[in-house]
Amino acid sequence: MKAITDSERPDFWLISDPHLIADDLHDFGARFKKMRQTSAGKDIAYQDLALRAFVRKVVRAKPAALIITGDLTFNGAKRSAERLGEIFAPLKEAGSALLVIPGNHDIYDGWARSFSGSEERRVAQISPADWKEIFSASYDLAASQEPGSLSYSVNLNPHWRLLLLDSNLYSSQFSYTHGGTDDGERLWLSQELVEAKRLGQDVLFFIHHNLYSHNSVVHDGFKLNNAGEIVQLLSQYPVRCAFSGHIHAQHIMSGWVPVPEVVSSCFAESDQGYGVVELTANSLSYRRHDFDIDNFLTAEEKKLPAFCGFSRLSEGSF
Repeated sequence: MKAITDSERPDFWLISDPHLIADDLHDFGARFKKMRQTSAGKDIAYQDLALRAFVRKVVRAKPAALIITGDLTFNGAKRSAERLGEIFAPLKEAGSALLVIPGNHDIYDGWARSFSGSEERRVAQISPADWKEIFSASYDLAASQEPGSLSYSVNLNPHWRLLLLDSNLYSSQFSYTHGGTDDGERLWLSQELVEAKRLGQDVLFFIHHNLYSHNSVVHDGFKLNNAGEIVQLLSQYPVRCAFSGHIHAQHIMSGWVPVPEVVSSCFAESDQGYGVVELTANSLSYRRHDFDIDNFLTAEEKKLPAFCGFSRLSEGSF
């Protein structure tokens, strides 16, 4: 069996919604600043450096994997996805796998732009083929891939199977905020769950959209369109937890729902939360942390105006 690790006590880290726009797609000019003001509290100006600092922390800790549950890019620019792949490249040499699934801002977003002075220009979007090429290291680890989407499964170790589902809806021109699954994905998901049960594996489920309404006011377009159907399917198998993002708010539902769900906050927003999951053959531990970015900046980086108290800048943006 192909697996990321043979450790009986594997761990992985988890972030969501980094919303990177590559530095070479903007010049901090007037048009970019106007766009930045509409970014709903996200830091889109300094994510490149913030993510590089975070990678240093991951490399030091050496988890078995880092998983990103969608919205890797701010506006679906192909260059931004390429840049994120470059930023996270050191993980492979450190022995940590990078596993990604797209969010609604990634594939055929429709707003892929560069910003220069007072102008903005269309740039190449990310196609599904681009995604698989840019993040080929993720798909090379797949035990199975769903042919009609960007969904795949990975064996973390012989006991734990990870199912990473592409929940996004998009045409060849643009994507939608809301998400769902088609017949092909549901069939593949059913087959994967049956196979995991046959092998005696416990399952963890990863998706960009939420399985439940985690907020009584903000849930339209965030909860999966056919969430009830997917939850019912998952609950018939040893699916121990689901992980999602999209809503930009940290929340956990557990105990009174069929499948527990952890929603990660937005890494591009204040306090830059990340999750650490530790596993044994019969237990799962999840803990959320704030990224202590100051401890992972170089002396030169700390001299940059934005990073003299980056946490305060990020909080101010939020």
